[in-house]
Amino acid sequence: MIAFLNAVLVSLVCLFGYAWVGYPLLLLLFSRGKKKTPPPPRSTSSLPTHHIHIIVAAHNEQPVIAERIRNLQQLEYQKDKLSVYVGTDGCTDATAQEARAAAHGDGGIHIQEFSENRGKVAVLKDLVLEAAQAAANSKTDVPALLVFSDANTMFAPNAINMLIRHFADPLVGAVCGRLVFTPLAHAEIASGTIENPSEEGAYWKLETWLKTKESDLDSCLGANGAIYAIRPELFWNAIPTNTIVDDLVIGMKVREQGFLMHYDPDAIAYEEIPDIEDEWVRRVRIGAGDYQAAALCRACLSPRYGWFAWAFWSHKILRWFTPHVLILLGAISYALTALALYHKSFDALPAYSVALGISLLLTAGHLGNRLRHKKQSGSIARLLAICDHFVSMHAALFIGYIRFCRGNMSGSWKRTPRG
Repeated sequence: MIAFLNAVLVSLVCLFGYAWVGYPLLLLLFSRGKKKTPPPPRSTSSLPTHHIHIIVAAHNEQPVIAERIRNLQQLEYQKDKLSVYVGTDGCTDATAQEARAAAHGDGGIHIQEFSENRGKVAVLKDLVLEAAQAAANSKTDVPALLVFSDANTMFAPNAINMLIRHFADPLVGAVCGRLVFTPLAHAEIASGTIENPSEEGAYWKLETWLKTKESDLDSCLGANGAIYAIRPELFWNAIPTNTIVDDLVIGMKVREQGFLMHYDPDAIAYEEIPDIEDEWVRRVRIGAGDYQAAALCRACLSPRYGWFAWAFWSHKILRWFTPHVLILLGAISYALTALALYHKSFDALPAYSVALGISLLLTAGHLGNRLRHKKQSGSIARLLAICDHFVSMHAALFIGYIRFCRGNMSGSWKRTPRG
C-alpha cells in the first residue's frame, strides 16, 4: 500500500513540476529560432488601411471613464477611421453622463446606455452588432477591425498602430497587446508620458513571457481583455452571455477557426495596480470562468491543433488543476508520513519531503501575507510575497472550481475597487 501511494505521490509531483517548470523549459527549447518578426510600425502620417472600432463595456466606472474617453481621443490614428463604442451596463452611478461629457459632441464616440446589468458579454455583443451595422452603412471598401479594451485601461498613443501592423498577414486573425500595471494615477497614465512603470509581479512576468513564446511557436492562448484586436468576421457571436473570461474564449475561438493570434509586447496598455484586498472576489470569479472556458474551448485540446493543443493542455488545463494536485499531494503525503511514523518505517521518504515542502509553502504564504500588510520590503519579503500570491491565487481558483461545479454562473458583474 505504501509503495503504491508513493508511486502516486511521485507521479503528482512530476505533474506539478512539468506544469510549472518543465513546460516553460520545453517551450523555450521548441520556440528557439521561431521568433516572429513583426512588420515595421505603421507610420502615423500614412493612410491607415483599416477602420478601427474600439469596443468598451463599462459598469460603474464613473471615476475613470472621462479619462478613458480622452485617452482614446488622443490615439495616433486617423480620426475619421476611428470609432469608439462605449456601453454602460446597468450602471448605478453617472458613468454614462461622464462619458458623454468627455466625448463633448465627438461624432466618432458612441455611448450606449443599457439600463439592465446583463453582464459584459451581452454588452460586447450589442456593441459589435452596432459597429457592424455602421460599417455596412458606410459604403466603403476599407476593411474594419474590432479592438476590445476595458474602461479602466489606458492605451499608449501608438497602441493601435502596433496592433494593426500584423493584419497584413491573412493568417492572422487577432493580435493581443501587453498590459502593464503601474502605481500611477489614471490622469498620469492618460497623458501617455509613462517612462518607468512599476515593476510587474513575478507571476505576471511569467505569463507575459509564456504568451510571447507561445505566439512565436504557434498562437497565444486567448487574449487580454485590456487590449486586443480581431477581424470582425472571427468574433464568436454565439458566445454565451454568462461567459466570465470572455477575452480568453474569444481569442481561443480565433484559433479554433484556423487563424492565428499574435502577441505583440509593443502594443501597450496601462492599468493601475489593483488593490489586493479587493482582488479575492475577482480571482474567485475568474477561477470559475477558467473552468467554464475549458468547456467552451475543449475543441482546441484536440491533437489536430498541434503545438497549440500542447500549449493549451500544459499552460492552462494542468495549471487550472494545480490546487487539486496540491490538495491530493498534501493528503497523501501527510497520511503516508503518519502511517510511516506509526510503523516506524522510513519507506515513505518522498512523502516526508512533499509534506515538508507543502508545509513550508503554506508557512511562507502566511508570512508573506503578514509582511504585505505591514508593507515590508526587501528580497526575503518579496520571495514570501510570491509564495503568498501563489497560495492565495490557487485557493481562489479552487473555490472558483466549486462554484463552477454548482452551476448557475452569471455574467453580471460588479466593479472591483482599484488602486
